[in-house]
Amino acid sequence: MLRQNALNQRRRVPYPGSGSRYYIPALIWDESLQALRWYGSYLSEGLVFWGGVVGGVGEILVTSLLVLNHAPQGGAVRPTLEEMRAVLHALQARDEKLVAQVHTHPGEAFHSLGDSQSPASFHPGYISIVIPHFGQDVRSLTHCSVYEYQDEFVALVQSDIVNRFVIQEQVVQVLPRRSASPDRRPWNGLNWIQNIIARRRP
Repeated sequence: MLRQNALNQRRRVPYPGSGSRYYIPALIWDESLQALRWYGSYLSEGLVFWGGVVGGVGEILVTSLLVLNHAPQGGAVRPTLEEMRAVLHALQARDEKLVAQVHTHPGEAFHSLGDSQSPASFHPGYISIVIPHFGQDVRSLTHCSVYEYQDEFVALVQSDIVNRFVIQEQVVQVLPRRSASPDRRPWNGLNWIQNIIARRRP
C-alpha cells in the first residue's frame, strides 16, 4: 500500500480547473500530428490522448502521448471500453492525469454533438483539440479548434490559445517503437513519450 501511495502522489493533486496554462513538448505535438495524419491517409479520423501533471498554480505540464492504435474507422472514432481502460491503467502506472484529447476531422474543425456528449473526461478544464483536414498542413494549435470543459465545452478564442498553450523544445526520452510500414499501423498498442527531463535544450 505504501508503494502504491508513493507511485501516485502526482495523480492525487487536484486538477486546477479552467483557465490553466499548458506546456507541451514540441516532440509530443509533432508525434501527435504524425499519428493522426496516418489515419488521415486512410480517410479516417484519429484520436490520441495527452497525459500530464499539475505544475505550479494554474499550470499543466503535458508529459505523455497515448495512442490507441485503433483501426481506421472513417468519419468517427469510438474507443472501446478496453482501450479506455488501457489508457487509464497506463496513466496510473506513470502517475499522470488525463489532461487532453486530440482528434481530427475530415473538414473544418469544430466540436460535434458526439464530441461534446462523449469525451473521455468531464473534469473542469479538460481540453479537447480538434484538428481540421486530417492534420494536413497543420503546424500550430492556432490552426485548430480548442475547447475547454466549463460545465459544457466552450470554444477558446485565438488569444486564449496563443497565451495559454506553449509548445516548446524540451529534452525528452522516447520509448522505442516498431518502424512503420505501408500495410501496418505505425504504433503497436499503447505507446507514450516518457517524462520530460526537467531542462530545456540550449
